[in-house]
Amino acid sequence: MTKPAGPQAPRSGEVLGRWRLCGRAGRGSFGTVFRAELTAEPSTQAALKVARGPDDPRFAREAHLLATASSPHLPRLLDKGEWCSQDGFCYPYVVMQWVEGMPLYAVRNERALTNAFAARVLCHVARALAELHRLGGMHRDVKGDNILVSPEGDAVLVDLGASWHAGANPLTDTSIPPGTEAYRSPELLRFRRRYRRKPDAHYQSHPSDDLYALGVTAYRLVTGTYPAPLTDADTSSVEPPPFLSPSELATVSPELEKLILQVLSKDKEKRGSAAELAQSLEEVATRVGATPIEASPSVVDTEKTERPGPRRRPKAPAWLPWVSIGVGVGGILVLFGVVLYPPQPSRPWIAEGWEAHPPPSVTPDAGVGEEAVVSVVQAPRMPSAASVLGLPMPKAPLPGQKKPPCSKRSEREALGACWTVLKVDPPCEKEGYELDGLCVRASFDAPRQPTSEQP
Repeated sequence: MTKPAGPQAPRSGEVLGRWRLCGRAGRGSFGTVFRAELTAEPSTQAALKVARGPDDPRFAREAHLLATASSPHLPRLLDKGEWCSQDGFCYPYVVMQWVEGMPLYAVRNERALTNAFAARVLCHVARALAELHRLGGMHRDVKGDNILVSPEGDAVLVDLGASWHAGANPLTDTSIPPGTEAYRSPELLRFRRRYRRKPDAHYQSHPSDDLYALGVTAYRLVTGTYPAPLTDADTSSVEPPPFLSPSELATVSPELEKLILQVLSKDKEKRGSAAELAQSLEEVATRVGATPIEASPSVVDTEKTERPGPRRRPKAPAWLPWVSIGVGVGGILVLFGVVLYPPQPSRPWIAEGWEAHPPPSVTPDAGVGEEAVVSVVQAPRMPSAASVLGLPMPKAPLPGQKKPPCSKRSEREALGACWTVLKVDPPCEKEGYELDGLCVRASFDAPRQPTSEQP
């Protein structure tokens, strides 16, 4: 089991290889980012990301892709190495160019958004993805927090901690790759639903997964909200996704909206390639001009503006089964009561917090996560959805938890411990943790029975 970096973690002022740490810029699930300077040339500034666990393979993946990539929209790799603490553990680190910028969603809140600006920024991200895909790699965690925008409007795609390339060793033993839940593609969700009880099945990531995640990012950028999470029925049907078109919520140009909906298609073949998308976005950026993206006039001061996102599917009222029973047994009085005192319609669901439709999970799965690389400016935090999906998986086994081998057929192995699969499907709510689309609870060894009578 990976031992996390403890109090011996590097601090500002320490020297790692050729680099002196000047101050911490951010921290995530698997890495801590420092602003660093070259000891021989202090004017050379860089972002140094050091692992929070020893021998973390994420850093080798990131270094490999950044070393071979050639794109102004990906950070340049300057160095790599290992920092060994006093406790004898060694932690890999990578050194990248320092990018002055703000996370994409924070930029949206700081400046007036136009169709040309949105298309240009998205074009830059698509070009970064096209370069990774050309090298046979994938980012696998495209989202607004991993896109930095400079004051000049140039976008850089950062944090390749969850990335993949041919020949890379697996990061986890789970059936689906790392990533952020709200940005999962329909085909990945379909795989998880179909093979959720087959722990040996593993999803093979595809460039189309990156494109779908970019589509979610684009939708969030221009509308201020996320598209509705896809349900099992949504991923298995051929109907259009169950969310409003961007132009129903904001003044998005038809050309830009067409491209956003294209990469949000449930048919991965219709998304095209990142290179084709980048070319189309560049053409759109030159045509649409600086037309502002604002809340659509047709929905201002309406329920759509107050509660952006998909319309709820109608559900049968709770009183209908009782009416049916009343009819079946000749309950005329029941029906008469319903006519006299009709049930009041329930209030539509309204999400808590500033997001109308927060993603099912915003817990970062790789790299620096919500705290974007090389930026101290933070995007607004989204409300936790733990109450919807259940408890987030812990980073390590619980005290006293059963260790492998897991003897029961109903148990799964993860994080070096055993987990009992519950007979409920997500959302787990308070029933337990969610693991690969299953609801699980920590397994504990039964207490030993006494070998003699009490004295």
